[in-house]
Amino acid sequence: MLADGFITLLSLGSEYYFKYEIDAQTGFQIYWITIPEGLDKERYSKQTISEFLAESSVAQILKPGETIDKSLYQGSLILPGLPASPFDAFYNIELTYDSDSFTLGVQSTDSFGFSPEGSTHFKDLNLSFTQQLNSETATVSGTVTAVLFGQDIVLEAGVSDGSELIFNYNPNNPQEIPIQPWGNLELTTFTVKPGSNPLQPQVLYWFGEKSGEWVYDCSLRNSEDAPAIDLRIQTEPETVEWGLGSIAVKDGLIESENATLEAANLSSASKLIKACQQTNEITIATWIKPSQTGQKYPAIVVTLSEDPQNPYVTLAQGDSEWLKDYGNRWSGDWYHHDEYSVLLRTNTNDRNRYWQILTTSPETVTTEELTYVVYTFSQNNLGDESDNAKVYLNGQLDNSKWINSDDEERHFWRNWNQRGNRWQSRNDEEDYPRENRGDEELHPWTNDPAVKLALANDVLFLQRRGNLPRNQDFPWEGQLYEVAIYDSALTPEAIYQRYYPTIEILGNLTLTNMPSPLDQPLTAELTLESMPDVEHYSESKLNLKVDTSEIREVTPEFDFTKIALEWQSEPGSSPSWYFKWGQVDSTLWKTSIPFTAVQGDAPGKLALNSPELDLPIGLGQINTLEGLSLFLKPDSTGEIWQMSSITSVSELVLPQLRDYRPFDWTVDFKLLFARHDQQRSQFDPLGIDDGKVVIKGNWLGENLVLHGWWRNEQFVLEGQRNLSLPFEVTLGPIFEPGTSQKIIDQVAIASVMNATVILELTELGFLAKVSGTFDWTDQAGTVNTFTVPEFTLVRPPLTPNHILEAILERLNSQVDVIFAEQFRHQADYYFTVVEEKPVIYLGNGNDPATITQTTTLPQLFNTAADSNNISSTAGIFTLTENVDQSCTLTITPPESSDNWLDQLKTDYDNFIAQLDTNSNLIAGTLTLVKTRIAERMPLLVEEILYYYYGLDTVNGSVDLQAGMRLRVDYQNYQFVHPAQSTANSGFVGSGTSYYSLNSYRDSTNLMINFDGFLSQIQPYVTTDIATVGAGSSLDTFKVGYQKPYLRLVYPSLAAPSAGSLDPGQAATIMGAATVTDLDKKTNVASFYFRGRATVIPEITVVLQEQPVFVPVGTTLRQLMEQRVSIPSVSLGESLLNSTGKPRLSRLLHEGVSNEPSYRFIYLDEDSPVLDLPLVKGDRIVL
Repeated sequence: MLADGFITLLSLGSEYYFKYEIDAQTGFQIYWITIPEGLDKERYSKQTISEFLAESSVAQILKPGETIDKSLYQGSLILPGLPASPFDAFYNIELTYDSDSFTLGVQSTDSFGFSPEGSTHFKDLNLSFTQQLNSETATVSGTVTAVLFGQDIVLEAGVSDGSELIFNYNPNNPQEIPIQPWGNLELTTFTVKPGSNPLQPQVLYWFGEKSGEWVYDCSLRNSEDAPAIDLRIQTEPETVEWGLGSIAVKDGLIESENATLEAANLSSASKLIKACQQTNEITIATWIKPSQTGQKYPAIVVTLSEDPQNPYVTLAQGDSEWLKDYGNRWSGDWYHHDEYSVLLRTNTNDRNRYWQILTTSPETVTTEELTYVVYTFSQNNLGDESDNAKVYLNGQLDNSKWINSDDEERHFWRNWNQRGNRWQSRNDEEDYPRENRGDEELHPWTNDPAVKLALANDVLFLQRRGNLPRNQDFPWEGQLYEVAIYDSALTPEAIYQRYYPTIEILGNLTLTNMPSPLDQPLTAELTLESMPDVEHYSESKLNLKVDTSEIREVTPEFDFTKIALEWQSEPGSSPSWYFKWGQVDSTLWKTSIPFTAVQGDAPGKLALNSPELDLPIGLGQINTLEGLSLFLKPDSTGEIWQMSSITSVSELVLPQLRDYRPFDWTVDFKLLFARHDQQRSQFDPLGIDDGKVVIKGNWLGENLVLHGWWRNEQFVLEGQRNLSLPFEVTLGPIFEPGTSQKIIDQVAIASVMNATVILELTELGFLAKVSGTFDWTDQAGTVNTFTVPEFTLVRPPLTPNHILEAILERLNSQVDVIFAEQFRHQADYYFTVVEEKPVIYLGNGNDPATITQTTTLPQLFNTAADSNNISSTAGIFTLTENVDQSCTLTITPPESSDNWLDQLKTDYDNFIAQLDTNSNLIAGTLTLVKTRIAERMPLLVEEILYYYYGLDTVNGSVDLQAGMRLRVDYQNYQFVHPAQSTANSGFVGSGTSYYSLNSYRDSTNLMINFDGFLSQIQPYVTTDIATVGAGSSLDTFKVGYQKPYLRLVYPSLAAPSAGSLDPGQAATIMGAATVTDLDKKTNVASFYFRGRATVIPEITVVLQEQPVFVPVGTTLRQLMEQRVSIPSVSLGESLLNSTGKPRLSRLLHEGVSNEPSYRFIYLDEDSPVLDLPLVKGDRIVL
């Protein structure tokens, strides 16, 4: 059922009084509580909403399509799913009716449904129950706001699977409830729903009649032989005042009356008497509001009675007098308090039986608020003396006692003092029988016409209408909102749920002051003011429970498998929670460990304790830790677990010894445990370090922690020791790994070896991986950290120096590999970016590209002279002749500016021109100077070949140098007979020749020719190679064609492969005494190779220790393409990943003897070079 209530149509008279029920499946059901005269209908007959609206009398008020005037009807709405006492019930209902549907709605902004201790209440109710007239079902919509701990939570109305009205929280609008000082509860479920299905009362009075002299029974539990128990107002109209769903009574009497039953010699309350005689149980549930306290005792609220001397059951209020401590009844030793009390007659031999009376606690009567007073009685089995009579106030048990209902025991109540309180005096004549008692025969609950059900007074009241004789009146003054009597004893849960609803609150509890995994959301259930258990002295508490079996990792190999925690708080709007109880089950290294959770040492924190000195923890097949106690607590930040342990065991052999052999230090491993901080006689072997559970101890005189884990069903203890070991050693010579290239002859190292020992202990024994690092300053002044590759020890070292010895042996055996990776010269080649273009420069990596460079050259001039000291226009290049005729070249690049590279090139050209035109310069030495400059000057990568080889891509020329090789691809002319119409005459390939360019000295000049042997014999050649071309290297020895400087020039337009050859269209080699003459093409000797020849200058590079000739202009990428596949990447992207990170070195010459040495080119990850041109002598190691 979704809801019920009453409707009274006021304009038709009080006889039009209806009860309605709303069910999700059957819709609105209307019951006629009264049948007006002239209407052919049975009382309590049921109608559907359509049938009800079709009644002609009803249709006079409820007209479709019109706004129904609320003055024409009154009604109430009771919601089983909300705390809807009559005081909280909603009388401001509104009926809406059109041709298609009928709606009953309610709106209220008032607060209602306060929990007993004020933790929660409700407000802003807005509900509508609607039924389509062509359907049997009803729907509900709307919201209500729950106020939980002062926080508003909007709940949406709905229907449960059991067709009950529920109110649900919408988790799409998440809300958090603070759980001080522990954390926050993010709500996932907040549901308000009915409890167990309530029993239907035997009699039920809602007082919705509004007027008249009758109060009608709305219980619907009626039959022909047990009709409804209607009550009639027996006193004058001024003694009662009708309200909306209530009646106020003063000096009045409302009493059952049924002429038909009484004529049949039956009680007008026959239905109730019969039902209770069958069940031997009863519940009286009333919603009342006394007008005053201290009413004359007993002021009767409800009674089923024959007369004042024969009450069956009576609920009363009043200021009673009781004997203190059961003292002398004649001494006047009495005390008073305002209370509710219930007297129950249980057999034929009692009337006003003293110990059958059950009272509430002192001073429990209030006039400020509506009070829910419930009395229950159930007959115990023979011999059971547990409390069977109970009285509840506002849903909570207030008092209880055992009432003997065994017919075999005879106790009596004597009314000795009728002038006073009729329940005031007692006399137990069972022990002291009096003669001539004059007792008339007492009766059980008899179905007699004299027995009446009455409200607000006793059944015999003098001032009733008709002035019937009476004994004495006991009027109660106050307001009656609801009276229900059941033929069963309601359970405490049913009583509590009638006052306060069933609220289910689930959420994710986050403990903000706890480490993982307790800081992760925990599914929790919040119980609000659970029903107190007075019988067991349990008070109403707020309760928060966590119970989850989800596996949660604390650290690797350490999991919480079950978490059960409970908090409680005193009820209130701002609760502060205290921890009540908890247990956390866990597994560590596959060993189950139960922890008891207790309050920690700071608010909002928990601590976990294992059983004391009773815990074995297995370490697989290695060994077992015995007699442990474990303790977990969060650190001061609440983010990290701290673990401590206690054991009396001082050491552990890992792995355990087998075959009873003695411990051997050379092969066995022993860990000595540290002493406990507080209990010095005990040891503390377990802890949490770096997020792992570890075994702590001492090894080789230092602390060691071992982390345990399972690897393929094998348990492993793993730890790490870091040692600092001073050492001195001399190493060398050191070569580029896998090559004969010597990096350095010898290095002396005095440093500290930072050794790392990673231990692994299994049932198989000891294993350690050892590596080391040390710092050493190289020639460039850079502090480098070198790493000794990892190696393995299979026996535990006896001292730290045994570890150092093993590391140094490894260092000596792999010194080439260890040093080559990081060794740097005082100056190497590095890259930078200038104006978004890559630049290569010589320095130590920390230097700028514009660092000043100085180099010493051999003799350059035939005659010493001041004119030999040359400085470029901008002073960037300065050449100074020394006393021994050696020369010093200084390059001082300009400070970085927008065009400093252009300025550098301009000044370079000026310097070379001055030097070339110096008459004292030894012919041919300019190439040496240009090479020295190219090796030291910051160069745009795209201009490297210009400075090394004078490459001029615009004019198609390149300077030829000694050491190059010319590859000449010849093409001879092939003549085809005219008869061959499908073939053409022209040049075709006819072979390739290679000519080595060599230098030799002619008196003082350095000359270049095309063959070393022929340069020695100097053959005499007469071929006019300028006109007819050279056929081979022999022709180049024609007198006048061997020059200090040679240049290869390609024509702007090559000769076609078909037709005759014009010498002007052939690749030409020019020679001159100066570079200036070559530039100006004056005083030059030139020739070409006969035929249509392709001439390619080649240089030698070293790849994997093998010399390789490559054409001038070949880049590193192009060379690597011979070995690996290079992706198509744009200029500026890193080449390293594509080439396997090659090791590249470039020659650097120095000194009078022009001594060569290699310098590394550092192709770092950020190097902007992809197409780095190779120059002669470049060494590439993959």
